[in-house]
Amino acid sequence: MSVYNIMYINDLDKIIKSETVFMKCLRGAKVSSSSFAPFFTVKIELRDIVGKLLATKENNAWVNNDK
Repeated sequence: MSVYNIMYINDLDKIIKSETVFMKCLRGAKVSSSSFAPFFTVKIELRDIVGKLLATKENNAWVNNDK
């Protein structure tokens, strides 16, 4: 199981909520974070345990950071 840090960000670029989840894959973390996002969430960031940005969601579209 992989560990993912999820940050929910509002329109003022402030973190509304942050949580850590255990998921089998990145896709599962994306589905879970989208489903449980607080109402005022504008952006979702998924990071690994070290803090490396893996994916972001804005305007209902996921973008993977493959760098």
